[in-house]
Amino acid sequence: MNDISALLFDLDGTVYRGTDAIPGASDFIAILKERGIPFLFVTNRGNRRPEEVAEQLNSMGIPCTQDDVLTSAQAVAMELEKGTRAYCLGEEGLTSTLEEAGIVITDGSRDTDAVIVSYDRGINYEKLGKALRLIDGGARFIATNTDRLITVEDGILPEAGPIVAAVQAATEKEPEIFGKPEKPIMDAALKRLGKEASECAIIGDNIFTDILAGHKSGMKSILILTGVANREDGENAEFKPTWITEDYQDLEKLFFI
Repeated sequence: MNDISALLFDLDGTVYRGTDAIPGASDFIAILKERGIPFLFVTNRGNRRPEEVAEQLNSMGIPCTQDDVLTSAQAVAMELEKGTRAYCLGEEGLTSTLEEAGIVITDGSRDTDAVIVSYDRGINYEKLGKALRLIDGGARFIATNTDRLITVEDGILPEAGPIVAAVQAATEKEPEIFGKPEKPIMDAALKRLGKEASECAIIGDNIFTDILAGHKSGMKSILILTGVANREDGENAEFKPTWITEDYQDLEKLFFI
């Protein structure tokens, strides 16, 4: 794997499960840092600030700074020009990330350039109505991601996908999707790393987000069998991973030996 000089990591199912790091993840990341090998944790979660993600990972013993994290909200912020006026169906992690990039957050007035839809536990009919009117009036329809579910301590909850679907059904318009498996978040990762797609590999446990994202962006991909997919899933996938590894011990052999 001498041609791979940077790695992108999924989080849930790849680096941690619940509140615990996956065995071997911490040591593997520490080796990358020691050897100066660039990497990014790439997450579709649009409601979490990078520093929150870094704090969580450090609490699990995984060495990380906020600069090692790329969220779907950051990918959107990197795409929009400073001064863009945006109405958000999303939480503080989204709006603060956009504001830091010079995006103006509106209250849903007609003077709005883009509607950005993300995970929003405060969603209501009024917000949906504003989004509909703005998009119908010509505002860009942007989705941070379209993940269907999110796993929480007591079960599962709807993620951004169902909210995006509601706006899409009302407007009859297709959103610009930034999160995995779509290309914008991967392009943002390459820009952050200063690398070409051919120099990078994405590591993840999900065929339909992580591995497909690698395919769409032109990166190599590594399916790690620590989460939702098994070896048969990888071998039978329409877009197969470049490599399949059982765990981080396997990954270390693949990458360093």
